[in-house]
Amino acid sequence: MVPDPDDPVILQLDGLLVRVLDISANGFSCVAGNVQQNMRYSVKVDLPSEPGVITAFADVNLITEDGVARCQFVGLREEAQEGLHRYVLLRQKAAINAIKSGGL
Repeated sequence: MVPDPDDPVILQLDGLLVRVLDISANGFSCVAGNVQQNMRYSVKVDLPSEPGVITAFADVNLITEDGVARCQFVGLREEAQEGLHRYVLLRQKAAINAIKSGGL
């Protein structure tokens, strides 16, 4: 799910802020920047709809030709994964409502 540009997901990969292009309960895509494929990085995620910060690891499974890193969360606690699910559901509902109202 694409984050709301007016209320973005704040994500740090090994302490560096990265731009999140999409996010799910299992992983995310971001601008690759300094990350390398087949590497594991520490991750901190601040979701606009959830209190606190999610900490875990992410494996960079693929970096596309256009510089997008496809990453998978590793070591998420159950409550963190539930928070990600809630965030994605909220974004999906907002997208559906925008389509119904002619906003997209």
